[in-house]
Amino acid sequence: MSQAIERRRDVGAHDVLSPFYAPPARKTSAQIIREARASLGGTGESPIVGGASVQRVGVRTVQTKRPFTPRERERTLFSSSGTSRGERPPSSFTLSPLHFDSNDVSGRTSASGTRLQPIASGKIRPDESEQSKLPALVSSRRVQRHQFRALSLSDLPEETEEGEEVGRTPRKCLGPPPRSSTIATLHTLSSQESEEKEDEVSHNSSPSPESRPDDIKKVRVAGGEPELVTNTPLFQQLLNSNDLEGIAGFLDDPHPTTKIGFKFTSRGKRSERKKSVTKRPGVDRDWRHAVEGPASNTPSESDSAEVEQTTSVASVPRESAVDQTVYYEEKIAPILDEINRAVSCAVAEDVLGELVGKLYGCLEAGGLLGRHFRYRSQVLRVVFRLVDREHGALLANIARVMLALKVSGSNLTSVCKLVFKVTRHDANDSLFLEGNLLDLLLEAVACVPPLDQPEACVYGYGALKFLTMNSQLVSRLLNRGVLELLVLHMKLIVNHQQESGSVPEQTHYALVQLTGTLRHVSSCERTFPLLLVTGAVPQVCALLQHFSHDHDVTANVVRILSIISTHEECCAAAAAHPATLPAAVAALRRHAAAPAIVVRLAYALGNMMANSDDARWKLFSEEGFTETLLEILTEYLRRDRHHQAEEMVDPLTPASGTPEDVMVKLIRVLANVSVHTRVGPVLARSRTCLSLLISVLQHKAVDESEELVLSALATLNNLTFYTRDQPISALHTQLAECLCDMLPMDHVEGLVETIRVFGNLTHFRDIRDILTKRAVLEVLVEMLDCDSRELVYVCAGVLVNLMSDASRRSIFKTENGVLRMIDVLQYFGYGDWQLCSLACQVLWNYCASAADVEETLGHKETEKLIFVLEEFLDDDSYFNNPEVFGECDPETKDIVYQLWEDFAHVATKLLDRIEENTSALPVVATS
Repeated sequence: MSQAIERRRDVGAHDVLSPFYAPPARKTSAQIIREARASLGGTGESPIVGGASVQRVGVRTVQTKRPFTPRERERTLFSSSGTSRGERPPSSFTLSPLHFDSNDVSGRTSASGTRLQPIASGKIRPDESEQSKLPALVSSRRVQRHQFRALSLSDLPEETEEGEEVGRTPRKCLGPPPRSSTIATLHTLSSQESEEKEDEVSHNSSPSPESRPDDIKKVRVAGGEPELVTNTPLFQQLLNSNDLEGIAGFLDDPHPTTKIGFKFTSRGKRSERKKSVTKRPGVDRDWRHAVEGPASNTPSESDSAEVEQTTSVASVPRESAVDQTVYYEEKIAPILDEINRAVSCAVAEDVLGELVGKLYGCLEAGGLLGRHFRYRSQVLRVVFRLVDREHGALLANIARVMLALKVSGSNLTSVCKLVFKVTRHDANDSLFLEGNLLDLLLEAVACVPPLDQPEACVYGYGALKFLTMNSQLVSRLLNRGVLELLVLHMKLIVNHQQESGSVPEQTHYALVQLTGTLRHVSSCERTFPLLLVTGAVPQVCALLQHFSHDHDVTANVVRILSIISTHEECCAAAAAHPATLPAAVAALRRHAAAPAIVVRLAYALGNMMANSDDARWKLFSEEGFTETLLEILTEYLRRDRHHQAEEMVDPLTPASGTPEDVMVKLIRVLANVSVHTRVGPVLARSRTCLSLLISVLQHKAVDESEELVLSALATLNNLTFYTRDQPISALHTQLAECLCDMLPMDHVEGLVETIRVFGNLTHFRDIRDILTKRAVLEVLVEMLDCDSRELVYVCAGVLVNLMSDASRRSIFKTENGVLRMIDVLQYFGYGDWQLCSLACQVLWNYCASAADVEETLGHKETEKLIFVLEEFLDDDSYFNNPEVFGECDPETKDIVYQLWEDFAHVATKLLDRIEENTSALPVVATS
């Protein structure tokens, strides 16, 4: 402060040496506009407290920085600070016990290993007999809601392949459906239900959790071209129903049902439907192509080859089977033999990696990727022998082969562990930037039911969690629809929790990895709009409501909320969700001893309270909110005072896990919620609330705990604002004494906040007496020489109240307050009309009972004041000067003019009072 005062004195040195009638130096137009904008809280020199422009009068919200979470030093499934729910899946393990599960030959086994019966045969339409021997599917019964949980992205049985003879007509290769039938745009299909149908197909409702989503059959609709019918589990969930209003509601409806009608349309209507179906902009070929297939209009080369192969197989099935055998014996078998020899000779792992990569290329070139390959099991048995290696590139190639061959069941769990092992080392991230391994992994995770195969989900999402720590991979995953997948699986888990009251233990662990992935994805700047489009925000709020009992899940959810609450629209969406605020209060109460959770949840709540008055009232109305918040604040203040900060630090977040940082966020919630005109008075009458804030000021210094002290002062400013209609209490006098002890301080922001509270309290005569007794009045007059606009402003505001008492005016005159106030007018004139208005009010109150105004002010001071006021009241030379306002936009000019009119109203009365020299002046109070 002393340095700021010296700067003002240096600036005003010329005025002291010059005659009192010397005109003030005119400011340049740039200075005037800059200072005017600064006084309005805009750009320029606007004062900053806690990172936001300061509001000059009344209550205001408080800003703070987001809790810092440094990058985890090690890639592990669970943090060391998490609580254990039974036996958690390990982050480190050996892959040597893994072996190929022969039940995965054709994917016809359930999770328990029981072989499923083939689909019942039915009548074949005469016009289809020559093209495809597809049995008619029995009509599905209405699926009960509880059955929805068992359905997944990979739970339909495949057609029999095991044990087929070479000479027997093989099952035809399954081609992909048109890309137009995306999950994100399934609502377009529902609008077609009323159209004329030429053929209707119903799916059997007894799916197998081991089947994969490439089970697609091509049938011919009478009179039309072959149509693609998806037989995948996700469509099974969506299409086996007749009572859902819109398929689009699957991602938006909090309680999706499981019966959606699916009807075929004519070729013309189908063409219209394709035109109307769109996909979220920015999404490339994503995990849903496992369900949808490639775009029918613009297929890639590999997709075209697949479609071509499907067509040829349908027409000449025997030759296709012979071709597979020949291709295997001539191309594939030699590579497998070479790999076996390399293993026997213990060759380098990088060489093995090249051989496995060669194997994948050969399979891809022959169009043999997927479950239709007859010799798939022979290939998988060979590559499974290599999983116990350590070379990243080798393991990545092995995983690519397994995923491309669509393993399922325990084999899929094994490959998820394999990919997880690769992703544990960030040096292997580059392997996922090349080729299609990232796509295959995302498809595999999409096809794993989180309720039926949670172990595969744990390691699949664990791998994605590690990969999303890489910004390049996050961008690619977003383009491939990872956000939609996360939302879908969250919804499945939440719905199961709502209906049954619990989920399997391993699903809890899978949810930890899922939310960890979403936490990393949410950190990407471009994700915020997508969170709203995909419905991720409501699902995160629902997770907080239904899984607040799970420490690890809650820790991830509050991290997500702390991130997305920094975005205005996401923050508003979270605050508006009916489950958010009640769940937040419950989570604070349940996890009060966990600083990592409390600090982030309080930060998110503070953001919500800063932007919505409705949210303020709703949070305050939640049962137990005030008591919970004050109890937690009391506990962390106690721990901080007893030097327990060291044991409270979150090992992953040492910068944001201390009790002090927790208190900053909790106090900010109080400050922001007290902005509501019905909440503020209630909190202002709370003795516990005021006592805690005073205790913070008594035990913390602004130099050591700047943010905490400034937050406490800002909250006290909000609460004392409502004391005008309340009687003075002992706590108010205790607060005034505490603030007097803090003066003077060499911290401008701390001074501003402290004097703001004085401005609210000095309407009490007892408080004015304390300030006079503690020589605060002298300090305030001296600070008028400071060059900090806001500090001078708040000092002038308190002086308006103090000058209403005649007993304080002698001190003001002794400290040369009149001349200093005139200097304030000259120094800040033109740029800050609000401050000039306050200066005139101070001088008005000072002369309120004076019989001779000129004698009270002083002869020289009176002459100087008249000259300055006449100069400032000449609006023509100010507002009509193109050099001053020529570069200013009309809106700013109008606002400045309104402020000048307020100043002119007070200044004109003061000037008239001086010229008339009357003795009857009413006292002016601060606004």
